[in-house]
Amino acid sequence: MMYQTNAPVAEAATLEDYLRAIQRRKWLVLALTTLGLVGAMLFAVSRTDTFTALSTVLLRPTPVGAAVPGQEERPNLEREREVLLSDEIAASVIASLGIQASPNEIRRNLDVDFRPQSDVLNVNYTSNNAQAAATTANAFAEQFTLLREGDALSYFDAIVDSLTSDIEAISTSLDAARTDLSNLRAQRSTRASNSENVSDLDAAISVVATDVSNLTTQLRDNETSLRSTLQKMESRLPAAEVLRPATPPGGPDGLGTIPIVLGGLLLGLMAGVVSAFLLERLDTTARDEEDVALALGSSVIGSIPALGLGHRGGSGSLIMLSTGGSNRFAAAREAFRRLRSSVQFLNSSSGVGSIIVTSSSPGEGKSLTAANLSIALAQNGSRVVLVSADLRRPTLERMFGMEAQRPGLSDYLAQAAELNAEKVPGIDNLWLIRSGTRSENPGELLNSDRFEQMVKELERENVEYIVIDTPPVLNTADAVSAARYVDGVIVVVDTERTDTADLLEVRADLERSGSKLLGAVMNRQRSDRGRRVRYSY
Repeated sequence: MMYQTNAPVAEAATLEDYLRAIQRRKWLVLALTTLGLVGAMLFAVSRTDTFTALSTVLLRPTPVGAAVPGQEERPNLEREREVLLSDEIAASVIASLGIQASPNEIRRNLDVDFRPQSDVLNVNYTSNNAQAAATTANAFAEQFTLLREGDALSYFDAIVDSLTSDIEAISTSLDAARTDLSNLRAQRSTRASNSENVSDLDAAISVVATDVSNLTTQLRDNETSLRSTLQKMESRLPAAEVLRPATPPGGPDGLGTIPIVLGGLLLGLMAGVVSAFLLERLDTTARDEEDVALALGSSVIGSIPALGLGHRGGSGSLIMLSTGGSNRFAAAREAFRRLRSSVQFLNSSSGVGSIIVTSSSPGEGKSLTAANLSIALAQNGSRVVLVSADLRRPTLERMFGMEAQRPGLSDYLAQAAELNAEKVPGIDNLWLIRSGTRSENPGELLNSDRFEQMVKELERENVEYIVIDTPPVLNTADAVSAARYVDGVIVVVDTERTDTADLLEVRADLERSGSKLLGAVMNRQRSDRGRRVRYSY
């Protein structure tokens, strides 16, 4: 994560930021991608395939249930949907299929929908068998059409029966009225031939003739209605019909196995990338040269690649003494030679000869860096004294296979022994000053004039480089106290654990003491293959 001293707003993420986050946290991305892939595969394997078949039913206008009797109305799809979902239809389907089930059970997988103003109901039925899904969907559609058609036929049959009954009754009454009219006319004719009064008969004949006329009109009207109704019955279209029967689905519902697996892989990858980027944005570890340079106010003068656990302590950490090994070893040796060149440049340009090598916290590789830098300088013909000044946790002696608990630096600073720089076996031009007897007040010893006297004494002995390994800056005041008496300080930064805020604190402590910060060394740097670190002085 890039450290900025006075940035008012965060920088927008770039493609480079995402690629860097993926590269640094590739195992997280790989783990989440694998998790997404495995989860999708397990889901695809464990799921039960279901099949949904669709049958469509077309509804036509009928006078059944119309607000205006006898007038055909468009079907109410919402009402017809409820009819199709009724127990009556479900019971008919069960009987037609000859299966053992309750209406609720067979209706559980039924779904009926429609599009407004379409006059079409969509009958969807889901089953774990494709053929069963199609058969059941068609059964629901057929039973519904039979019911609706039956209702329409019943409506017309009722009208025909009513009209037929009325016609029969009117015909009977008309026959009786005609008979009465014929009898009255015969009586009048007889009485008129005898010159009798026929006025009462004329009145009766007029009434009966009117009844015959009315009954004749009623009969004709009912016969016309009957013929019209019969014509409608013969010419009408079915009240409902299956527009498109269901066929067995060609595949299961939802996505297939391959899309599910690819989707899980993609989701896992996306989750990995997002997680890696978020962690990268929240991570304040000083991973980049720019971070370190801004935090310390000094340039990076060396970059050491990451080594295996077996080469971070003891004699295995003396990379400059090995001759074989992997490409990583070769790269590490070359990195220390480059660091040596940086220090030699500082020596020639600024007269830097006495150097403290420290870090912000323990375990960041300061002792490893001090030892291998000293060896690299000695291998180049320079006279080098390596001082084990980490009196609390001496490490250099173990690296070189030498005993720490012997008279050394602490004894000299306590004025209990003379200064003794021992020749390191097998390495020309390199001497080691042991840490010496363990002291209860190492901070006071490194803050004494005797420490400054030691540095000056070594310089008078024609020593070109004095490399001093001290405790971390933030753990004790030892390094800051000793830094006042040397030409400069090199801070080792662990790119996997050193926090940018810690480097700011280290810088502040060194500046308060008046010490000169020579630069930083990036330890456990995981740079791209073929990438060369640029140094500035």
